Amino acid sequence: MTDIASAADWDIGEPLLEIVEQSTTRATDQLVSSVSPGRWEELSLTFQKAPGDDDWTVRAADFTGIARLDIAGEPVHLRVTPKIEGLDLFFLADWAYGTQSVGKKLKDARANLAALRAEPAACLLGWYVAEVLAFATRWLRRGYVVREEDLVGRVRGRIDVARYLSRSVAQARPHVIPARFTEPSHDTPANRYLKAGLRQVAILSRAVPLKGARTALDELTRRALALFAGVGDVPAQPHDARRLNLAGPQRHYGPIVRFTTALLEGTYVSTEIGGHAQDAIMWSLNGLYEQALGNVLDAWPGANRVRGRHRATLLDSNGNTNGSTPVKPDYVMRRADGTELVLDAKYKNVLPVAPATNDETIDLRPARGQRIRVRRADIYQVVAYARHSGLRTNQVALLYPVSLASGERYPEPMRVQEFDPTCHLVFFDVGPSADAHRGDLYQALDQL
Repeated sequence: MTDIASAADWDIGEPLLEIVEQSTTRATDQLVSSVSPGRWEELSLTFQKAPGDDDWTVRAADFTGIARLDIAGEPVHLRVTPKIEGLDLFFLADWAYGTQSVGKKLKDARANLAALRAEPAACLLGWYVAEVLAFATRWLRRGYVVREEDLVGRVRGRIDVARYLSRSVAQARPHVIPARFTEPSHDTPANRYLKAGLRQVAILSRAVPLKGARTALDELTRRALALFAGVGDVPAQPHDARRLNLAGPQRHYGPIVRFTTALLEGTYVSTEIGGHAQDAIMWSLNGLYEQALGNVLDAWPGANRVRGRHRATLLDSNGNTNGSTPVKPDYVMRRADGTELVLDAKYKNVLPVAPATNDETIDLRPARGQRIRVRRADIYQVVAYARHSGLRTNQVALLYPVSLASGERYPEPMRVQEFDPTCHLVFFDVGPSADAHRGDLYQALDQL
């Protein structure tokens, strides 16, 4: 009996290609060959075909977001969605980049949060527009700009003598006086730079595939642009920021100018992204998760981060150093009681949807009505950290993300025994109730 392969999920003619980060799907050979290998590589997608297969297996890395492709002459949207269902991108962005106010700013801007949350790229662009809108409402400054104008019957500033003689006198118009003067105006280089960022958002928002999110983003952008009505539309490049004078009364422009530079460079907030074309908005949720969790731990009352450099050294039989490698756990925290904890962040979905099929994972006791699945290598890694001579401690934990629904109870920490030290599993809520469960995370770590 011959097996009939299921139809590929990605094929020519589909207007939207979807895949979950760090997962696979199937694509036809015709679709894959319609896009250059370099473009697929930019989007962190890899392709593999087994002997005898007609279709390709597509694998996504840990980058999420959207991109616009041209396939057979038609525009097609690619969307890579987070693997953690219900993940609150605003919460992670708030803590990863230290603002802790993105959601509030979007609400203050009267943005349609429900529509923006449905599309990660719209979340990111909406965040930028909300930051600009909040900044412009409070800090938009006028500056002195130089004007050149032909004044009739009056003098202002300095007379341009050369022009007056060559034009006004020569044309028998002595009453027309070319003058150069300064006046206060919102049409300053810094404000033009911010307006260029908003115009870039307006262009990028066209790539957002969900109509509701695109509409909400367009409305938010129009409201922000209204505050720059008196500012000229001038194309800007990232290197233009180096020419801006942000001293004195312009010092408040520093953070928002850096944010705008990231947008214009295509890095889209995270310096770890980089290199993507302007019609692709993608970033690493793995990096976002680790940075956000680090800042949440830094806000742990009564605890503080322990910083230091540790290495593992390789010696030969004569005791000579033959090499070394850094030993870098994600976080080392010292509690108020003096106990040091070695913590390792793992951006992995530990709630399995199918039974384990190999020996690389361990299924643990039920939690939240489901089993927890942990990779053995993760346990070995954090236990090895704790045995390092400079990090020796009996308290180690793996920190995994979970998305808890509103009103759902925070899961108790779990233990993997038979190791020395015992490895704990602690959960970091990244769902809609994430901020309310930060205290539960601190309490769980205090009780290890």
